[in-house]
Formats: sequence, structure tokens, C-alpha cells
Amino acid sequence: MASPPKPSADPHRESAAPAADPRRNRRLPWAAVAILLGLAGNLALCVRRVGDDRGAVAFVGFTHLNLLLLFAAIRRFEVSPDGSVARGRARLAVWLLTTTLTASFTWRIGAMLPLSFAIAAWIMAAATVLGGFYVLFLHDEK
Repeated sequence: MASPPKPSADPHRESAAPAADPRRNRRLPWAAVAILLGLAGNLALCVRRVGDDRGAVAFVGFTHLNLLLLFAAIRRFEVSPDGSVARGRARLAVWLLTTTLTASFTWRIGAMLPLSFAIAAWIMAAATVLGGFYVLFLHDEK
């Protein structure tokens, strides 16, 4: 009987994929940090610009908080293994956060538009939300 071949000690030969460092998934890339700092600066400028209008300050604060949560949910979705419960929850969070962001912007813009255009904006927003639901939850990956 032949014995199984021994692994070679050749340093130039590549072995199997190196083990992933779990700490690497926790760090934010420099581009993400720059975006988050830009978002914080934008929030400060928006709050300064709207001044005493509490409704506008609430809208700006809500949308910025929503964006931060959306970025965190997308990051969680990206680092979760396929088919895991965490990935499914992150997918749901991404859909819910994009839905609330779409609804808040449509609400704000719809208040400034004539009724016919506001109805068209709400129809487009609903189509976007339903399309996202279909793609994220109902469409089979091929």
C-alpha cells in the first residue's frame, strides 16, 4: 500500500487560504470614517442653518440618525455569514431603515408639491419600497 503524500515544505508553494482575522471585520476603513465625519459636519451645518425651526431640526436629526443606523446595518449585513440569522436580521433592518428614510423624504417633499405631484411622489416611493422588499426577501438568488 502506498502511503499518502506528505505536504511539501516548499516556502514558495501557497497553502490553503489563511485564517481570517476576526478583528479585521471590526475596523472601519478610512473612507467610512471620512464619510461619517462629513455626515457629522453636515448635520452641524444643517442644524445651524435651520435655527429655531424645531420641525426642521427634528427632520435633519432623524434623517442623519437613520443614515447612521443604515450604515451600521449594511456593515452588519456584509460581515454576517450567508444564511445566518444575523444576516437575515441585518437584511430586515436595512429594508426598514431605507423604508423610513424614503417615507420621510417623500413626506417632506410632498408637503411642498401640488397634490397631483405629491401623489406621484408617493406612488414612486411605494414602488421603491415594494421593489426593495421583493429584491431583498422574495427574489431567489440564482
